[in-house]
Amino acid sequence: MKKIFYIAFLLFCTNLVFGQNKLANAIYSLKENQLDKAKELIDAAAEDSLFINKASTWYYRGFIYKDLFKRDEKSDKESALRETSIKYFKKSISLEKEGPYAKGCENAIKYFAETFYNQAALSTNPSDYTIAINSFSRYKELIKSVMPNADFTEKNTNFSLALAATYSRISSIDTNNASVYLDKAIKLYKKALILDSNNFSANYNIGIIYYNKGVEIVNKMDYGLDLLELTMLQDQLFEIFRTSLPFMKKAHDLNPNRRETLTGLQGIYFSMNDAEKSELFKKKIEALDIKPVEDERQEIDSLNKQ
Repeated sequence: MKKIFYIAFLLFCTNLVFGQNKLANAIYSLKENQLDKAKELIDAAAEDSLFINKASTWYYRGFIYKDLFKRDEKSDKESALRETSIKYFKKSISLEKEGPYAKGCENAIKYFAETFYNQAALSTNPSDYTIAINSFSRYKELIKSVMPNADFTEKNTNFSLALAATYSRISSIDTNNASVYLDKAIKLYKKALILDSNNFSANYNIGIIYYNKGVEIVNKMDYGLDLLELTMLQDQLFEIFRTSLPFMKKAHDLNPNRRETLTGLQGIYFSMNDAEKSELFKKKIEALDIKPVEDERQEIDSLNKQ
């Protein structure tokens, strides 16, 4: 009987020591890059009453899952390991907001936030744009969780521009719904202008979308229209080009020598029956064409004088 009791006691002590070392063994396995073993040990530790309420447990659990994500699911846009790791880092912070592990948890969450931002950037294309929208939203959500006063102005602007360009591309693919996607693009470009009124790309692209709308109507015009219908169509076209004008002018002011804006303004004024201004911008375009020759002559003259 005493022998059985002694064996039971030894088993109890062995289990106790093993339980107390689950976390240490998990950390050791992590350092040895034995991630599967580390996961097994840290999962066991997280269910143990000795460790379940320790910030260190959830920090190392998050770190192990982070390394598993980097090994197994880094290219998976819907990675479960990533979301699980984030959850564990947040759990650690909730247990000890000012402790030694809090900063490491915050840095890890920032790392995951950047993976979502990069994912959003790579997904701004006609096939994956919904992933881009969700990923960018997740990026901001994670950054706010550790940096409540973060300024997203620049990245909001850049993402709005990228997504707007994607909607414009979709409009050329899904021609039946082109107007829907172009309207979405315009809204995003205007959103970018609220953040940065001097953004050349947003101004130019709004201007060119409206300009192209007008050109498309002209190209599809039925020349058998009666006078009333023709007058109404001309009024519609004038309004479209008038809407395009301030954005194209702003883009021109921002970059006076950009051929695209000069061409746009020439076309807009021509379509609005302002021949004088249309001719003015035509001459500016012609001046661009001869400017390199003039610059070259000036350079040659300068060398000859020397």
